[in-house]
Amino acid sequence: MEKKLTNFKCFFLVTYRAFFTSSFSFLIILFYYKIQHFNNSDILKITLGSLLGVLGLFCMLHVLKKESLQWIGVYNLIGVVFTSLYLWIFEKINLSETLIGISIVIIGFVFYIVSNLNGKMRIALKQHLLLLLMILCFSLSSIIHWKNLTNEIAPVFIIANQELLVFTVGLIFTLTKYQKNEFLNSIKSKFYNVMIMSVVILAAILCTFLGLKIINPLLSGLLFLASPLTTILFSSLFFKEQISLKNWISIIVICIGAFMIYLQGS
Repeated sequence: MEKKLTNFKCFFLVTYRAFFTSSFSFLIILFYYKIQHFNNSDILKITLGSLLGVLGLFCMLHVLKKESLQWIGVYNLIGVVFTSLYLWIFEKINLSETLIGISIVIIGFVFYIVSNLNGKMRIALKQHLLLLLMILCFSLSSIIHWKNLTNEIAPVFIIANQELLVFTVGLIFTLTKYQKNEFLNSIKSKFYNVMIMSVVILAAILCTFLGLKIINPLLSGLLFLASPLTTILFSSLFFKEQISLKNWISIIVICIGAFMIYLQGS
């Protein structure tokens, strides 16, 4: 689904999808939840986590239009490093034993970067910075939302806030790039596909937040490790993006390090 974004205007599809997911979220709140009273601090923390998620999403989309899915997957794999360091330093969770795993992840990541300094997989410094910003935003967003969820804020309220922000920001970008006729035609032609995609994504986000509510971001990341790995494998199987032996070795080393972090932090 992500790779198809390269054939269309990314901001339009994401904005269109966010319209449905935010609408569905508010409908769920309207029919199944009592309206909670949020103080200014709660609203600020929910919105901050959502804004970071939105920034990470649009960084990813910008890179996705030009670069291989492999890079998206690899940078997502190293997100565990930022999460574990935060939990260790700020949450006082004893993760000192995970330093070996963190070191292995970093070694694998550096080896991946060095292996692709030349050749087809090489990307510019700007793209690296965008990917780094992407994973920093995703990691921080996950941590902030974890804190919000532990304060008994229902996941659907966070989802509604986040998806509304995605829709608002995306609409601003979309309206500056789409002509009126093109915009209306795209809405009609992609209605059913985007609506179905929205239901799937909403369910995935809801399950993610429900899992995050139960355990901390480090342990939940063991399951989320499947997402970047699937992205990398799909890029090879379906979109014929070649993965060299050195890249496979790098990815395996990163996964071993990530698994050690989760294992030692559990």
